[in-house]
Amino acid sequence: MMGYLFITLSAFFSISVAQILKLVEIKSLRVLNVLVINYLFAVVVSALSTDWSNIAEQKAFLPIILHSSFLGVLFIVNFLLYSKSIDKNGMGISITAMRMSLVFPILLSLWVYQEPFTLHLGIGILLTFVALILLIPRSKKGEKVQLKYMLLPVFLFFISGITDSGLKVFEQEFSMFFDEPKFLTALFFFAFLTGSVVLLARKQFNFRKKEWAFGTILGIVNLYSSYFILIALKEIPGSITFPVVNLSIMFVGTLIGVWMWKDNPQKRQWIGLFVASIAILLLVV
Repeated sequence: MMGYLFITLSAFFSISVAQILKLVEIKSLRVLNVLVINYLFAVVVSALSTDWSNIAEQKAFLPIILHSSFLGVLFIVNFLLYSKSIDKNGMGISITAMRMSLVFPILLSLWVYQEPFTLHLGIGILLTFVALILLIPRSKKGEKVQLKYMLLPVFLFFISGITDSGLKVFEQEFSMFFDEPKFLTALFFFAFLTGSVVLLARKQFNFRKKEWAFGTILGIVNLYSSYFILIALKEIPGSITFPVVNLSIMFVGTLIGVWMWKDNPQKRQWIGLFVASIAILLLVV
């Protein structure tokens, strides 16, 4: 019973991330500045929760640092895309594009790690690409949709897929040398460092009070969305946890977007959401 409580809390915090990013866009705050504060908070909390003694003596130290630095850069880029996509394409479309990216670690598992292939996996993989095509917004009559905004769900899908695959690689190749808190600390640090370098180059390494507030809140919400799903996985199998969390976030996020933020998905996008839900179920059940 407690496992389902943890699933609910993880989904709640994940949905809250999207709401915070939407508010950041509405209030015209600088998204990158908010994200830098978010990752600073995550680095501090992660660093304080792990043991750093003899860190340089651990095996595969350099490859892990290089791996986490690559993922850290992608993490902050992905969050920027996510924020912009929520603002331009709506919450449901953006969340769905991100959640479908689990097809990438599945493909990696099949091709590189020789995990068994099943018919429902094959159908699920095909359906993710069908859903992705349906989710891309088309310009309505008398309305122009900029190409860069149309392609945001596609970029979000592929970059989320690469980062998810990177986490899978860590689990398979490095987790026996380096525990998760250390890896996440390194990953968050490089995301923070990337954002900070960009802000310094733009001469925008300064933070308003509201950016500090939103960044800190985002850091807390972001951290606990991961924390509760890890606890849930100790209570309930991943085959139940992942579909329940993914589908809950997708549907609740879509409903909140329509009800609270007045998102108006096109008919083909509603079909895409439905196809995506079937694809996610096939991929993880």
